[in-house]
Amino acid sequence: MKTRLAFRFFSPALTLVAFVALGALGALAARAAEALSQVGRWARFESAITNAKSYRDPYRDVTLDVTYTRPNGSSVAFWGFYDGDATWRLRFLPDQTGVWRWTAKFSDGSPAASGAFECVPSHLPGPISVDAQNPWWFGRKDGGPMLIRALHVGDRFFAKNWDDAATDADGNKRAAFLDWAEKQGYNTLSIASHYLNRAAKGRGEGWDTPKLWPLDAAEYQRMERILDDLAARRFLVFPFAGFFGRASNFPRDPADQSLYIRYSLARLAASGNLLFNIAGPEPLLRNNTFLSADEVNRLGTAIAALDPFRHPISVHNPTGDDAFKDSPWLTYGTLQGPKTFDRRKLADGLLRNHHPQKPLLAQETLWSGNSIHMRANQGADYSDADLRKNAFTIHFCAANLVFADNDGDSSTGFTGTMDPKDCRQARHDIVKRVWDTIATLPWQRTAPHPEFVEVVSGGAASCLARPGESYLVYLESRGSVNVRVEGGPYTVEWINAQDSSDCRRPGTTRDGARLATPAEGDDWVLVLRAASR
Repeated sequence: MKTRLAFRFFSPALTLVAFVALGALGALAARAAEALSQVGRWARFESAITNAKSYRDPYRDVTLDVTYTRPNGSSVAFWGFYDGDATWRLRFLPDQTGVWRWTAKFSDGSPAASGAFECVPSHLPGPISVDAQNPWWFGRKDGGPMLIRALHVGDRFFAKNWDDAATDADGNKRAAFLDWAEKQGYNTLSIASHYLNRAAKGRGEGWDTPKLWPLDAAEYQRMERILDDLAARRFLVFPFAGFFGRASNFPRDPADQSLYIRYSLARLAASGNLLFNIAGPEPLLRNNTFLSADEVNRLGTAIAALDPFRHPISVHNPTGDDAFKDSPWLTYGTLQGPKTFDRRKLADGLLRNHHPQKPLLAQETLWSGNSIHMRANQGADYSDADLRKNAFTIHFCAANLVFADNDGDSSTGFTGTMDPKDCRQARHDIVKRVWDTIATLPWQRTAPHPEFVEVVSGGAASCLARPGESYLVYLESRGSVNVRVEGGPYTVEWINAQDSSDCRRPGTTRDGARLATPAEGDDWVLVLRAASR
């Protein structure tokens, strides 16, 4: 009551002082809001915290737990990481515009910090994900499906002794390779010795790649500098060997594995260009297993549960069927093969292993010059026609092609050296023309529907369709087909698979029956679009 009376009988002078003070406070608040650091949506937020306390083992003895509060009031729990000396860091990938607040606490009660930042609109694409509207395909969060154009590269990619700018008289080899890959149109790299070195002769042995286990902040920093360059160039990254790589030094004890996963996620998860892979190559390879199925499932479940950003996650399978296709933690398949010139056999293997709610990466399915592929095909490499026809078939089965240019195993040839003078350019150009042709088609809303196509004459046919809207058919040789369509009429377009500038538009069809390719050429793409669209 006294407070109310005192306020009621303020003098005009005091009232003026109060208004001036309130105005000053408002100005300070406005300046404080203006001073908030700004982070683009889907860009990485990062902050450093100093903790001068001495720990015997800072990776194990203490944790830095962080709570992030979104502009809408919901919260996300994550954690930070030790980054050397007295420095800890926290990283996050904001998904909402507006003011975010965070609070960090050390598990031993040491002083930590809190703060805020403003997430602002940006031109960055959303993180790679399973497409929300059409999960047959990869996509971007807040965007549509994405056409993956992937290339596999060898074990030296992260190696200091391959590309140390201080000693390399030829200049930056990694940058030269990436410049070439960008111009070629690749947007995804499958990288052999990635998180851990595949220390096998002719593979990763001898390459000074980052040594992540036992945990070492400096080694992670070395890897991250390269990953940040890839992110700046808008490359997606598939880690061929995954978190737990064959012939590599990874933790075997479950407690150590948990520590390694948590630390790796704290550093890497706030990057939107990373696909996750538990282990590879081929942890379940017959007669050469290095992880059991139970271990793969346990590790996959742990990574999926700990990752707040829900990166797509898979495991590197051996040739054959995918043993983990239906595992709840797995969000995309990784398939090796079939390695064949037979397009019917290729389509059957891909479709049989393609979960309808999970994209499929055709990882080691079309690797030119690879000795394993040649052994599967009586010693023959893919011809130019085989490259083109297999690449089209892979996409028309809704799979995402990872190409390689080998001269023996998966670490040889241009894939191994990554020196542009070693690439067989014509091989890459063939695959690029396939992707360029596909990019002109309305594939984004489609799913595989081989049952819609009856081949009347000619070779194998594959079909993507959105019933009632569009039907895309690839025929590996001249002939004719019946396409089971809904409604009609549909405009008919034939695209020459060897030369996409050669397009024929013979008219429309109401029933999709007896549609014949042009009399010349070899393989053709048939595009049926609802005439009203």
